[in-house]
Amino acid sequence: MVAARCLGRVACPGGTVRRVKQSGPQVDPRPRGPRDRRGFTLVELLTILALIAVLATLIASAVAGAKLRAQQAVCSDNLRQLITAIEVYSRETGKRPRSATRLTHHGRWLADARLLICPTDPAGRNAGSTNAAWGNVANASQEPWEVERGPFADPETGSWQSELSESVETVSFSYLHTLGWRRQAWQRLADAGKEAGLAVCQLHGVRVPPTALTAGAKPYLSWEGQTYRAQRDGAVVSRRIFRSSGVPGAGSEVTTTAVQPAPGTDYPWEFYVDSVPPQRKEAH
Repeated sequence: MVAARCLGRVACPGGTVRRVKQSGPQVDPRPRGPRDRRGFTLVELLTILALIAVLATLIASAVAGAKLRAQQAVCSDNLRQLITAIEVYSRETGKRPRSATRLTHHGRWLADARLLICPTDPAGRNAGSTNAAWGNVANASQEPWEVERGPFADPETGSWQSELSESVETVSFSYLHTLGWRRQAWQRLADAGKEAGLAVCQLHGVRVPPTALTAGAKPYLSWEGQTYRAQRDGAVVSRRIFRSSGVPGAGSEVTTTAVQPAPGTDYPWEFYVDSVPPQRKEAH
């Protein structure tokens, strides 16, 4: 029997062809060149690493942006609840609370003291065991240096000493507020209407280099830029406060540039109103 082996086939007598199993390694008859070797070149590896780095940067930016927006939302909600508590207290007692601490008394007006802490406040991690939150540090610095003289020292009701005792803060809080302002300043703020602010958060802005005014005397000057103002009407509005000229606003935000005289000579009206309310004429 004569057989012709070709590509795994055997020719049999009678013209039939049957397939047979070849033994031994299969050899690819195609020629192989440098591009047929397996693995990545150095350029390909560097390209892949660069793409991974870009993707990681984009993801990190998205996560940071989401965290920032979440903190702003929590802060705005805290400020709304603070304003509601102030209004309820005023209606029930017929006077303003002289401190944020008064609102947390027995949880009657503000159920949780943690609502007084902005999530961006570094001291907020130890809220309840520390009194170093930003409001505790900076709130009293809003008082003008010579506020004790003249009509500012007049109490709203009762004795001045009793009102001072009510203004003592014993809880941690992040927000600057006007509850401890003297009578005439509080009345001027009331004259500004429902859009006047009662509390503000500075902590979404940026730190500025310390000056002679901020060195232990006026800590609230340590921040510029983004602020959130809680108004009497319950709204929380965004403002950008700068004490240097030539900084434009963005979008729906309003930029305020030093609407008050030299810091320390008056209250920081720029936090709470867009224009300083006029002085009241005292009755003689």
